[in-house]
Amino acid sequence: MMESLKPWYAIATPHEDIREGRLAEAVFAANIWAVVQETAPEVYLDPEEFYRKTHLTTGLSTVLHRVAAALRGGGESGDRIISLQTAFGGGKTHTLVALWHLAKHAERLTSSPHAGGLRSAVGGPMPDGVQGVAVFTNQTCDATQGRAVEDGIHLRTLWGELAYQLGASLPKEQARALYERVRANDDTQRVPQGLFVDILKAASPCLILLDELADYCVGAAAVPVGDTTLADQTVSFIQQLTEAVQQVPGAVVVATLPASKYEVAQSEKGQEAFMTLEKRFQRLGADVKPVADEEIYEVVRARLFESVTPEGDPSYPARVAEAYQAMYASQAGEVPSEAAKGPYRDLIERAYPFHPLLIDALYTRWGSHPDFQRTRGVLRLLASIVGDLWKRRQASTETQHLIQPCHIHWSIDALQAAMTRLWGPPYQSVAAADVIGERSNAGVFDEERGGDYRSEAIGQGLASAVLLGSFGGQGGRSGFNSKDLKLACSRQGLNWNYTDGALIELENRCFYLHTATAGSLGKRYWFGVKPTLNKLVVQYRQQSAKEDYAEEILADLRSEAQKGALGGATWRVIIDPAEDLPEQRSLTLLVLSPGVAWDSPDRKSVGNGGSSDAVEQRVKTISARCGGKDRLYRNTLVFLAGTARGVSRLRQVHRERAALGGVRADFWDQLDDEQKDDLNKRLDTARRAALEALGSAYSVALRIHGQEIESCAFSDARRTFQEHLGYLWTTLVEDEEWILRRVGSVTLEQTGLVPKEGGLRLKDAVEAFLRFTDKPMVANREAVTAGLAQACTDGLVGIGRGGSLSTLHAKYCREPISLDPSEDGVWVIPPFEPEEPED
Repeated sequence: MMESLKPWYAIATPHEDIREGRLAEAVFAANIWAVVQETAPEVYLDPEEFYRKTHLTTGLSTVLHRVAAALRGGGESGDRIISLQTAFGGGKTHTLVALWHLAKHAERLTSSPHAGGLRSAVGGPMPDGVQGVAVFTNQTCDATQGRAVEDGIHLRTLWGELAYQLGASLPKEQARALYERVRANDDTQRVPQGLFVDILKAASPCLILLDELADYCVGAAAVPVGDTTLADQTVSFIQQLTEAVQQVPGAVVVATLPASKYEVAQSEKGQEAFMTLEKRFQRLGADVKPVADEEIYEVVRARLFESVTPEGDPSYPARVAEAYQAMYASQAGEVPSEAAKGPYRDLIERAYPFHPLLIDALYTRWGSHPDFQRTRGVLRLLASIVGDLWKRRQASTETQHLIQPCHIHWSIDALQAAMTRLWGPPYQSVAAADVIGERSNAGVFDEERGGDYRSEAIGQGLASAVLLGSFGGQGGRSGFNSKDLKLACSRQGLNWNYTDGALIELENRCFYLHTATAGSLGKRYWFGVKPTLNKLVVQYRQQSAKEDYAEEILADLRSEAQKGALGGATWRVIIDPAEDLPEQRSLTLLVLSPGVAWDSPDRKSVGNGGSSDAVEQRVKTISARCGGKDRLYRNTLVFLAGTARGVSRLRQVHRERAALGGVRADFWDQLDDEQKDDLNKRLDTARRAALEALGSAYSVALRIHGQEIESCAFSDARRTFQEHLGYLWTTLVEDEEWILRRVGSVTLEQTGLVPKEGGLRLKDAVEAFLRFTDKPMVANREAVTAGLAQACTDGLVGIGRGGSLSTLHAKYCREPISLDPSEDGVWVIPPFEPEEPED
């Protein structure tokens, strides 16, 4: 059985200057707890100096405004519970320091010449009456040992700390009383239930700042509390705290969260704590031959690491190398041929904890640039990578037995500076768009896939490896081939096929990823500064973001409607009827413009002025008036409207079709054959999608029934609009019974067309169904005459022929008869018993 490998950072120890990041051009981050303890640098302790050197970004200004208003007793409850999950420019902890000084030194800052920006951001009186401020970070109170404070109190929990700190500004007796309310809970490390409302009321207005709480929960997960852990109790308390804050005006809580769960420590408990908290808050030198000279490995290891083996186990790197080489040998056809052979195992051992490909890429590819000093440049970049990964090690969820190209974070200052200096500033935009962070195309892919893709950053790791190999290729051929990328990204315990699937996705998503065939080595991949087809499409899509595509949608509707009726439909179809629509003397389906959309049941307004009210108004207007006069034939009109959601989706697919069409029209001559083929395929797909979206968009039928508007929504749709209209017809005829193919005897009686005396013209009976909305609609005039003929045969009515009721020359009842709706001199009369024929 293969040995279980450990992360490199559990084995190797970087030099102190690497661990402390002194080789990188970085600035120490603010520490809010150090500010509280007055051990931070002076720039963070002096409120005026702090604000003099702080640029108030839009995000920071917004937070200051909301918190200040809340501390003054204003704002909604939602404004008093704030989570900082994205950088605001000054950083999350920097924001907490700004809030600390706002609450603690409001009076001083009110008149300070250095706090003008703060006062503008606050936008009102400074909150100078704050009673309590409490701060809790992963350094405040050790989860296991707690924190000893004065008066013989030993704090053990988050709730104990908050109660104690909130009372610090109150008179001593009141301060002690606040803590005593939760002392038993603090001593037993069990969450207080419903006690914090009174504590917050006593301390209000008050501010609570929580920093790195997810990291604190990682340590707290190891502290048992009954059948649970202190982490479980802490997460539960957050709900108690936020609910209490909602009930107490003037109480505010601000917390920082990692941007994603894989920034929390590499443990299942850490991930669970993060996700629950997130829900709770709703964030080598001259004269050395390239590649062949393996001395670079020893140079790197000696300079960057104090040790690379566990104490008493010098053979550990060899065992890691053996495991990797065995993995490559088992997939010999999927990696470069040399990787599956014995000598490569020796390279892995000598390069440990680095993967040889990482060092080789920097040394040979990047080192080919005349302005790149190989030894110094490689050491500096590798030092920045090691320092970054060391810093992230507790929060990392990635498998890191070796430091591989897929583990590079291209947000590192030293890497970005080197890339910009050597290869040009445009590559910063390339990295931001396709490689770096959750909002990049690779990051979005990982988030969408979830699972291993998110925790292992499969897409981002692959994109990072591609970016590394995009520079300084041999013979001007930049990029890694697919076998190189499997060498760069494959790790023990991960599905070998992840790389193949992710490559396909990145090809479809990335704006700057280029490919070329590489023979038996598969495709070659690299990032360039020239946008790919994807980038062009996105640009055109953005340019047309405000278009409503009404004319294009109507053109598709007309084209589809002209293909003929299905399902035996007898209606005439009119697209986008005008308000002065002429009289329709037969059944007509009126398909409304996408500019008005049905948004039942709440009738909220939708884009382009559309709303359910607008649809109803259009239906009423067309049904009631015919030009300048009242409409006579009101019961022939069926309306079909789009839904707000469906029309929005329809516009999206039209926007995609228009973007692809725009690229084809403007850039066709600049595309290579592969891009042209790809564009044509995508354009065909977009055209089909636009047509197929018509049915799902237009899914609400309406009519005037009596004096009211009746609607019928369809949850299903068909592939084509022609088929959709057939489905609509069948539903309205067979399921909803809006439309009758033949008028039955019951309907004749209910509509008053079975005379008891006198009679009525046949034409008037037919016209009644076409004009009056208290009657069912009919498929055609024959639906009425066929129903009356059957009623005559059944003896329900009689039929007479003649110039008038008093001059009938023929009468029929209880016998078959054929009726023509256009025939004059035909009457519907009361039933009678026909005379017996004489013998």
